[in-house]
Amino acid sequence: METDTPEQWPADARERLIALERAFADAEHRAQKYAQERDAALAQSKVYQEETHALQRDYASLRLQKGGFGFKSLLFIGMIGTLVGLAGCYLFLRPKDVAEETFQKFREQNQFNLELAISKGEFAQVDSMLKVSLQYPANQPIKPEIEFVRKIAGAAWRRCEK
Repeated sequence: METDTPEQWPADARERLIALERAFADAEHRAQKYAQERDAALAQSKVYQEETHALQRDYASLRLQKGGFGFKSLLFIGMIGTLVGLAGCYLFLRPKDVAEETFQKFREQNQFNLELAISKGEFAQVDSMLKVSLQYPANQPIKPEIEFVRKIAGAAWRRCEK
């Protein structure tokens, strides 16, 4: 068996062989070009995926920080509201001092009449008004104050009689 060399082939076969070799070289060149483009696209895709993961981590971190701040501010506002509510309850709903209220009521009801009677010199009327006030059960919390006023009125009466 003899092997034919391309120089022994007819001219048109040699031209076809050269054309086929060129086409094959062009195909290899295009395959290398596409492989390089594919590798570049894969590298670019990997970069984009890394950037996407970094953005997602940053977003999750920011969301946690923002959520943490919202919870803290909500907790702070709730505590401030509770303290303001407690202060309001203390100021407006605290139990009143019974003796103070009773003395204010006694003063509003009797001060003018007592002063008028003292200015007219009617100390007996003042003494009787104070004795009657001591008999009221509502005035029991201020009994020491009424007795004090009675003693002062008695001292003024004795001083005026001299």
